[in-house]
Amino acid sequence: MASEYSRRLAAASSASRLLTEAGVDQTRQVDVFGLIESLGLWLAFFPLDGLLGAYLPEGVGGILVTTERSTPIQRYTAAHELGHWRLDGGHDGALDSESDVLGRTGIEQETLAQVFAGALLMPPPLVHSILSRRNATTLGPLDVYSVAREAGVSYEASARQLHHLDRITRYELRELLKVQPLKLKQAIGAGRRPAEGDADVWPVDLAWHGQRLSVRTDDEIIISLPENRSTGYRWSIADAERYAPRSPAPPPPSFADSSLRGSAELVAAARQATPRSAPPHQAVRRARQPLPTAQPKPLTIAGGRAVVVGDVYLADDASQALTNAAIRSRRLARLGASQAQDALEHVRNERIIAGTAGRRVLGIRLSEPGETQLRLELRNEYSDADPVEEYLLTATVEARREAFTIDQLSDGSASEARDRRRSTAAVPTDETR
Repeated sequence: MASEYSRRLAAASSASRLLTEAGVDQTRQVDVFGLIESLGLWLAFFPLDGLLGAYLPEGVGGILVTTERSTPIQRYTAAHELGHWRLDGGHDGALDSESDVLGRTGIEQETLAQVFAGALLMPPPLVHSILSRRNATTLGPLDVYSVAREAGVSYEASARQLHHLDRITRYELRELLKVQPLKLKQAIGAGRRPAEGDADVWPVDLAWHGQRLSVRTDDEIIISLPENRSTGYRWSIADAERYAPRSPAPPPPSFADSSLRGSAELVAAARQATPRSAPPHQAVRRARQPLPTAQPKPLTIAGGRAVVVGDVYLADDASQALTNAAIRSRRLARLGASQAQDALEHVRNERIIAGTAGRRVLGIRLSEPGETQLRLELRNEYSDADPVEEYLLTATVEARREAFTIDQLSDGSASEARDRRRSTAAVPTDETR
């Protein structure tokens, strides 16, 4: 009888053969939904009750995926159910909970489907291609997230597949699973968390000029471009649709207007008015409270297909930290001998900022499916001269899958599949996802 290791190896090999048979480019993200449909299976998305997905042998056989989870979880679930179809010969149905698809389970059938899903969505050529671009030797959390983002899977699925490929040890796997993916996204976004927690963030720089990037709706692109503010040149979005200017305030009424009361009438009215001994307490409290600050409207670009959600400038410390003795001497002289000693020490130790070289970091959220072009221009903000440089990035935005109905399913198919499912209880995972 084959060992557990050999059965897992056979499951991974089966996924690799399926990709080869279908002619899938294994150096790019695998379109698992398109692969399922190309195999003649039906595919449907429903808000499944307590399940992530199911394989049903109804008709030609097909796969159900929940609509209540993120796209990476949907993709991994679909690959898991395809594993049931491929490994079980398409005869037995399966209804899979979160522990079946993502956790450690005592059901070998589910474990093999997990191995199949990882090998299908993260084949070795794709993983090695991603890591080679990062020049990664010792893999850290950002490397794991890069594989997850580009392969279209969850952070946990990426870490487990890297362990299956012997790129990380079991100890490193446990440590990497303690990292929260949201913290990594925040680090990529220069300290700003993405507007949608389950959205991916894609860092790009000058090397991406003229390139094409495939993302999903609500994903954010973090564009980092060099900018030297001492020159007066700034990166600006070429087609920004700034909100309409405020309507001008009405002019004051003319003093020739006969409806205005004269000063004598105003004085007489003031004398007749009943004086207040003290202003109302509520009015005093309102007067002391600062006026509410209106939240700025988001900057819409690309014909309304994208929104600027972040804009920060990160100074390059190495280019700004100067030790100009003449500047420091003049500042010390201005302080004078009477100044406190701590102020003198502060001037002696402070860095003199005489330049502003650094990076402009823009966060752009893609809100509409389809093709979106992002164009930035480097221009002098103090003149109307033409821009001296242009940055162009094309984003192909994939819509998230929504629920739809199909008529291949009979009312009793789900209950039949549940009866056929093995009765062995799943063991929930005890590791942080």
